[in-house]
Amino acid sequence: MNPNLLPVDDSLPYHDALAQCIDHWGLVPEKTELVRDGVNHVFATEFENGAPVIIRISDGALRGRDEILGELLWLDHLIRQGCTVTTPIPSRGGDLLETIELDVGTMHVSCFERFGGRQLDPATDAEWNDELFLKLGREIGRIHRASDKLQLPADHDRRPWYESKLTQFPDPLPETFNPQVVDTMRVFIDELRRRPTQSRHYGLVHRDLHEGNFLVEDGKVEIIDFDLGCYGWRTMDLAVLLFSSYYYPSLRVPHASELAGDVLAMVVQGYRDEYTLDGEQLDTVGDMILLHTILNYIVMVPAVEHWQIVLGDPHPTVIESLAWIEQLWLNGHELQVDLSQL
Repeated sequence: MNPNLLPVDDSLPYHDALAQCIDHWGLVPEKTELVRDGVNHVFATEFENGAPVIIRISDGALRGRDEILGELLWLDHLIRQGCTVTTPIPSRGGDLLETIELDVGTMHVSCFERFGGRQLDPATDAEWNDELFLKLGREIGRIHRASDKLQLPADHDRRPWYESKLTQFPDPLPETFNPQVVDTMRVFIDELRRRPTQSRHYGLVHRDLHEGNFLVEDGKVEIIDFDLGCYGWRTMDLAVLLFSSYYYPSLRVPHASELAGDVLAMVVQGYRDEYTLDGEQLDTVGDMILLHTILNYIVMVPAVEHWQIVLGDPHPTVIESLAWIEQLWLNGHELQVDLSQL
């Protein structure tokens, strides 16, 4: 069983949308494979000329057409500014985004060049090292610097972090959520929303920069999957990497507590080669990790078994990791972040 696949019934609308887009980009159906599901379905495929590409299909109920176009315009700007990011490809009709209407709803389809690199395993890959963290920091800094030169059109803009449906609790709240934890998380979100948003400290961010969203080939790093991109604190893009590999129990590497400070220091060093990052910003890293625990909690609690499969049946389990998040918030949500090397 491919651990990244949803049950067939849940994936059928995405396959229907894909079938309607074969001619839009000149795809080869027999070379097409679902490689990731979730908020989006991602297919690896080829053009008729053999060029490898990625097709991403997004549920219109979660992401509007204008917002996705804003992402694609942002990517185009980043590429022109010299950033190494996933490259959108227009359809034969010249459109970066094709919208498909199905009986079950609207699907938005986009196409990207497929980078030849691979994802790294933080626990086992020799390339997961200080050199990588420096390069990753430089790329993040370059993206943030380039993003500050961009003004997206008002009708194709991205949203602030707190407007994302993935950071909003369902209403009414299902019994699977701990209401005391949710109340505490909501208070924290409200407090963050009231904080001032200074220039350079706050702007367009990737928002989901974990080890699965960058690829490495011959020492080159490419950032992919900007779907969660939004306006937020720049330190969000440092916090997510730390959360996924050094804090979250199901994914953290061996000796994570000893290594997290070293990793952060190297990423910050690389970032500062490209853009400014001051102490006031770095003091927010812990809060940004806490914010990501909330997103993780909202996304994973309703589908624990699915995420246990998607993450490769990890131990500690997803249930145990969610219990860790709940205890973190019930016990005052104090998170230790090593800033001593910065």
